[in-house]
Amino acid sequence: MSLAFEAGAGLRLQLPDAPGDALDAALALAAHEPLVAALEAWLQQPLDLRPAAGDAPAALVWADAGPVAVGVSWPLLAAASPPPPELAWPELACEVDVAGFDRVPPLGTAGVLLLPAAFDTPWRVALHAAGRVVDAEWRGPGSELALCGPPEPAAAPRAAWRVQLAEPVRRPLPQWLGWQPMAPAAPGAAARLVGPEGPLAEGRIAPALSGYGLLI
Repeated sequence: MSLAFEAGAGLRLQLPDAPGDALDAALALAAHEPLVAALEAWLQQPLDLRPAAGDAPAALVWADAGPVAVGVSWPLLAAASPPPPELAWPELACEVDVAGFDRVPPLGTAGVLLLPAAFDTPWRVALHAAGRVVDAEWRGPGSELALCGPPEPAAAPRAAWRVQLAEPVRRPLPQWLGWQPMAPAAPGAAARLVGPEGPLAEGRIAPALSGYGLLI
């Protein structure tokens, strides 16, 4: 069991030390004073770190700082400047929804499901991960996704039926948040139709009429 400290609901430190009495906790935290100073400089505020009262909130994003795990809330991340080099951030894998439907979508001729939004090029797509959404524009398979902003809380549930690219877009978190240049992402054509119970059909995105459709 590790030793945990928190500063409000937005920041948590998991130290590798075993829990002990108050003196042991203070000494363990003091051993990581350079990290605490780097976090204070990054967040531009003093940190009143206290022993954590309970389990870590599920919504924290975790970074590694040597033997210490640092959990930061999404709101704090969104307002922060580029982080110190002491923090190593995870990769965020975003599922890409290229079309959504409120009811079972009808298949057209030759097994083609037309994507209404794709009759405007580029069209708006949504990248989902960890309860966050990133809006982007796309011109179809092989073209780059043009992000419209950083991850934001999902304002509405995902469509019950949706066409989703087969492969998620994986990038380090600092790229999603704009701290580092975003490596280009040009997804391919492989996609699937997903319903309330899970995947329904595999296919590929292809030109259809004057737009695009899912060819099943």
